[in-house]
Amino acid sequence: MAGKAERIGWLNGLVVGTREATVVIDPQSLDRVPDHARVLVSHAHADHTYGFRHKGVKQSTPETRDIHDALNSLGIGKFEQVKLGDRVAVDDIEIEALNAGHMLGSAQFLAHTPLSTILYTGDINCIDTLTTKAAEPQECDMLVIEATYGSPTYRFPRREQVYSEMVEWALYTINQGILPVFHVYAAGKAQEVVRLFNLYTRIPVIVSPRLDGVNRAYTKSGQPLEWKVSTSHEGRELLQKGPCIYLTTPSQNGSTAELANRRIARAYATGWAMSYWRGDAGFPLSSHADFDQLVSYIKDCKPKHVYVFTGFVDGIRRALSAALGKETKLVPSFLQRTITEQY
Repeated sequence: MAGKAERIGWLNGLVVGTREATVVIDPQSLDRVPDHARVLVSHAHADHTYGFRHKGVKQSTPETRDIHDALNSLGIGKFEQVKLGDRVAVDDIEIEALNAGHMLGSAQFLAHTPLSTILYTGDINCIDTLTTKAAEPQECDMLVIEATYGSPTYRFPRREQVYSEMVEWALYTINQGILPVFHVYAAGKAQEVVRLFNLYTRIPVIVSPRLDGVNRAYTKSGQPLEWKVSTSHEGRELLQKGPCIYLTTPSQNGSTAELANRRIARAYATGWAMSYWRGDAGFPLSSHADFDQLVSYIKDCKPKHVYVFTGFVDGIRRALSAALGKETKLVPSFLQRTITEQY
């Protein structure tokens, strides 16, 4: 597909190049990224933000920048924002930022070159949540899509059912005199869970300090969240003796000084809870598309070529071969080759 004037490759991130420009999306290493390249960051989770270290111009949505700043002490130099729905010209490549539905500010990038259109999804979610709108498919020549849950094992229950089970478990736990502690990702999942308990209960929500800054980035964008940070006077008092919900990250065990005299029950909210979890409870609340959503999304994009990365790539390849009669390929791991040269 790619002619001499177009090069599409994989440098631990998508590279779209023409004679005039080079665009790199979500690089996980900068070893071979030229200083003159334009680097795009799809969202603020740490495994996608390495590109913010690039010496040249970096772009993301302003919400992604704000969340990154809340989680990191160093700012971003040579930053230019691109809002969802905007188009950015990089010489003869035009990049369109589209909602990815994964978390606040998450973007898909649709690249228009003189020869083709390439859609890079980043991490996507294809249903509405309490804090995000679903990603919408875009017709394209080439689709490069993540397949984190690209296995038939991962067909998530209705989100409303998961919400209900989380609230029921928390209320039951509190009625037993036990503090419910939810372990969630600091960016994205935490804010959805805060919103859940704000909407469906009157129970105060207490968060660890790492979540506090991200919550502030969400409220800056207009998201209605109510919470107390655990280091505040009111937060400490509630954790010591009041009925409340406590949210912290997966790496923290919930045994802070404020909880020394509390009985706690731990729950994890993640799509991986379909197969396993630690603690006392697990809820399959995911910010990624599940298997059926991925298959449907790919069909609706009507791509001529499909490349998958991350997760259960073999499962999604087999499903698409059966459903579409079309070969789905892995992104190449050989840095010296273009995507189309790999096969």
